Amino acid sequence: MAQAKEINTLAGGIFTMKALTNLLAILMSALFLTACSGGGDSDDDGDSSGGGYSGNSSAATVDDSNKDDVSTASRVGVEKAIESEAAPGKDAGSDVPNEAVFILDQTVAAIEGTQSRSLTVESRQTVDLSSSVCNSGGSAYYETDGSSNSSYGTFTIVYDNCSYTYGGETTTVDGTASWTNNEDGSFTYVYDLTVTYGSESYTVTGTYSCDSNYNCTYEDNFTQNGVSYKISNVSVTNNGSSFDVSVRVYHEDYGYVDVVGDDLVACDNGGFQSGTITVSDSTSTDVLTVSFVSCTEMTVTFNGSSQTVAQ
Repeated sequence: MAQAKEINTLAGGIFTMKALTNLLAILMSALFLTACSGGGDSDDDGDSSGGGYSGNSSAATVDDSNKDDVSTASRVGVEKAIESEAAPGKDAGSDVPNEAVFILDQTVAAIEGTQSRSLTVESRQTVDLSSSVCNSGGSAYYETDGSSNSSYGTFTIVYDNCSYTYGGETTTVDGTASWTNNEDGSFTYVYDLTVTYGSESYTVTGTYSCDSNYNCTYEDNFTQNGVSYKISNVSVTNNGSSFDVSVRVYHEDYGYVDVVGDDLVACDNGGFQSGTITVSDSTSTDVLTVSFVSCTEMTVTFNGSSQTVAQ
């Protein structure tokens, strides 16, 4: 997360317009990256993000009865981890579609008009932005919450079915995005946003945190094919034509496994055409290997026995 240090410098006790714009663009990029990869609510696979993860949070134990589900969870988690590389901490501007940029620009412009280009947390205020941002209905406001005589605290933007129409097209945003800036230099993004554009609706919920040494973690909660997942401890290396990934993946029924992916080559419509992932469970040993043989199939190896299944 190379950009974490820059973001923290921008925070520094004052929320500048550049920091705010970056935050909003980053969040919206995560939304629309999911959309482009087939993550919309209207897609057949039912992939969506949103809401907190309430499933099993213990270490999973892989066995014959759950190995297929764990293999799928590992593949889904690795794919989501790669998507997250355009989420918090990344330069997301090029991923944000024009329809979403308009509502972001209107939010930033409205805040600029009330705060002379900077926001101090200590001001403890709530400002209604609805007339500037939501020209087709709904509401939007920002609020700050900081300790007295301190520039540290939480800055939050709240959208309540805020609709903005431009060029005959309407984009609606609902949810919250907040930034907490701590005195020790650590900071956290927490976001739960849904954007509707046309007939499509996309939601992303997650947390991005960095400590004072800029060691950062990213968590994302999502649902696919009716199963709730969470990913954390995300690390992704882009090798140009392939990816190396390390991620902890939670399955609602079985708990978490730690997954390492090597030389993963993504397919245009999701999944992987080559590469391998290795899974370790509650025994802290590698118990499962998944090899991708095509964009539709993968070979699962467990206890020395291999089986080719659909991705």
